[in-house]
Amino acid sequence: MMKLSLVTEPIFWAYAAAALLPILGWIYFFQTQHRESHRNVVLAFLAGIFSVIPIKLYEAYWDTAVLHLQHINLFQSLSELVRFAGLPQLSAFILVSIVVAFGLYVFTALSLLVLEVTTGDNTLAVYQRKVTKSFESPFLFITAGILCGLFAYSAQFSLHQKVWFFLLVGMLEEFIKHLCLRLSDEEKIKSVDDALAFSIIVALGFAFFENILYLHDFLTSNSPTVSQMGVYYVLRSTISVAAHVCFSAIFGYYYGLAKFSHEIYQQEVKNNQHPIFEWLHRVLHLKGETLYHEEKLMEGMLLAMVIHAVFNSLLQFNQIPILLPLLLGLMFIVLNLYHRKQILVRTGRLQGIRQRLDIDLVDHGQVLYPQA
Repeated sequence: MMKLSLVTEPIFWAYAAAALLPILGWIYFFQTQHRESHRNVVLAFLAGIFSVIPIKLYEAYWDTAVLHLQHINLFQSLSELVRFAGLPQLSAFILVSIVVAFGLYVFTALSLLVLEVTTGDNTLAVYQRKVTKSFESPFLFITAGILCGLFAYSAQFSLHQKVWFFLLVGMLEEFIKHLCLRLSDEEKIKSVDDALAFSIIVALGFAFFENILYLHDFLTSNSPTVSQMGVYYVLRSTISVAAHVCFSAIFGYYYGLAKFSHEIYQQEVKNNQHPIFEWLHRVLHLKGETLYHEEKLMEGMLLAMVIHAVFNSLLQFNQIPILLPLLLGLMFIVLNLYHRKQILVRTGRLQGIRQRLDIDLVDHGQVLYPQA
């Protein structure tokens, strides 16, 4: 945990201010790609800062008994599952995943309630509707946890312990950023472009506060020289921030597809669907757009988590010749998404026509959240 004595040191605030400078540059760049109101940008950025808090609290208290449950430690549970692959260990890991998913969801929902209401961004009624609509989110994390547990249980090869660690780090951080996106900006998203933009802003808030914490640790544990601190600052401000932007942007794109699943499914997917899926829809009495919604949410979440884990693992093992091309490729993908006119057309809105999506949603019997 951060020592309060260090927070009062002028040098710490100097580095915190320095950490903010590249973040502002990132925000300015993405604002030129897709402009959002300054108020919405600030609130999404604050939500991203808030998203670090439950992660750090969880790390600090995961071995503390809560409601007679002790060691709600995903890392410890996965470590035991990897070492002693058995059904009891698999069941324990899944149970811990369930507890963690709902615990983080409740904590984040309550935290962002304070932000939403105190800033006047939304009324309590609007926020309640957002919480109700986002209740599916913990099940995304639980599903990812089940898949991770099954993989660890059935894997016939051994992965380095740090790879498993970074897999869980990716799961936790991407889940928290997803929660902040949904609970802070759900009613503001009116296109896939909006989902992409807000997910990046949340990621920048997360990266900013995380960088401050890492600067604190580096200062207190290494006693670095000015040049060493400068190199560390540059690396954290470039590689780390760019990585968080890419992870969240990829999820944001898929979240946008899921949010507008009705329009996209009707326009692009329905007529090109494989006959087997059409048969399953009829037999199971499930709407195609419902399955498409869940599929895109899960696809985006898993992609962000896995890429996050791969990136951190490459960084840990100093695989720079692989890591840098990967990061450049991810940045190219993000910029390509921003410049794809199709992501505007898919939501029934061309560039510059802000009202068309609202008309389409009303025609389909859907209601947007009112702006506060």
